[in-house]
Amino acid sequence: MAQNWKPSQFRGVRYREDATRKHGVKADRYFAIRYQLNGKTKEEGIGWASEGMTAAKANEMRAMLMTNIRAGVRPQSLAEMRDMAEQTRQQEERTANLRKRQSTTFAEFWESDYLPAATTSKKPKTVASETWIYSKWVNPALGIVPLQALAPYMVESIASQIKKEGKSAATIRHFLALISQVWNLAVSRNIVSGDSPTKRIKKPRTDNRRIRFLTPEEARRLLETLRGRSLDLHDSALLSLFAGLRAGEIHALTWSDVNLDASTLYIRDPKNKVSRHAIATPEIREMLTRRIQDGQSPTSLVFPAKNGKMRLKISKLFDKVVTELGFNKGIEDARQKVVFHSLRHTFASWLVQRGVPLYTVAELMGHTTLEMTKRYSHLAPDTMRAAAMGLSGILDKKPVKVMPFRKRIAEGSE
Repeated sequence: MAQNWKPSQFRGVRYREDATRKHGVKADRYFAIRYQLNGKTKEEGIGWASEGMTAAKANEMRAMLMTNIRAGVRPQSLAEMRDMAEQTRQQEERTANLRKRQSTTFAEFWESDYLPAATTSKKPKTVASETWIYSKWVNPALGIVPLQALAPYMVESIASQIKKEGKSAATIRHFLALISQVWNLAVSRNIVSGDSPTKRIKKPRTDNRRIRFLTPEEARRLLETLRGRSLDLHDSALLSLFAGLRAGEIHALTWSDVNLDASTLYIRDPKNKVSRHAIATPEIREMLTRRIQDGQSPTSLVFPAKNGKMRLKISKLFDKVVTELGFNKGIEDARQKVVFHSLRHTFASWLVQRGVPLYTVAELMGHTTLEMTKRYSHLAPDTMRAAAMGLSGILDKKPVKVMPFRKRIAEGSE
């Protein structure tokens, strides 16, 4: 159906009425303008009366376009005018967003971006640890600081405060790592730019190597007490003590990883990302035989939580039992305190004390380098002494007369 256009009082401006749209009690009017562009007649719709358009406004816009066309400047059409207006709007929006990003504080970014991202990608235990560091030290000092203004001296000041409070080097390193991770996420989201303020800060060396290991008597008392309090915890401790497994490796163990016939346990994707086989001693075989049930699914966890899912941490009962046994009484050095990981350390220590080569211990522990195992070398004094004493008197022995190589060859060929 042809549209019925009507001329307005202005040259080059016309309109049509639409009975289905109302402007007050009257039919709504849609305005259009006509003008010459590059020798051709161009017509463009300009808007409805109900939206504020009038013949006079349409005439003003037509006059502006014609002036631009004669002067050779832009815009020279309504479409071009709208594009330029949209570009201007987008640029203003980008400028406003940039100002907003540059003023985003550490606390704002933590709540809106970092914490949600960490919650979905990290373990609950890790998120809890990071949140504690943030609440304890970061937010009080840096919460109101714009991220873009974060400077190395601010970070160093907090690190110094953490050290003054007597916290370990590991805590300071975790703090610096958190700042770095927040910064890197902000960079990826165009909130900040440049290197992390932690890049040139010297990180304190962490010596968290366990020194304390249990004596056989202490281990016996611990296992007996655990057996009476929690059979699950007892069995986990037994596995760490006699196979050197980490808590996470124990919790991830499934029945498909257990081979009682071969007396082996397959440790999948452990901490160092290199799978290995652990040996099931008679103590471990007896424990696993007791735990296995008829019709047990191979994919079932050996040590499931009450809800059937994987455990996230060792029960607090372990620390409670250790305290009751007095193993940590009067001990301040964290490396000397007995924790669940001490059982793995005890496993390695006992092996070295019994003369097992460090290379073999490294294989059983799943160490990626021998350097990690050398910390136990001091526990083998007899082995080292025997090796050194083997050189005793070597200079007093009569030299053995060695026939020249060429002469031996010649005589051997006769």
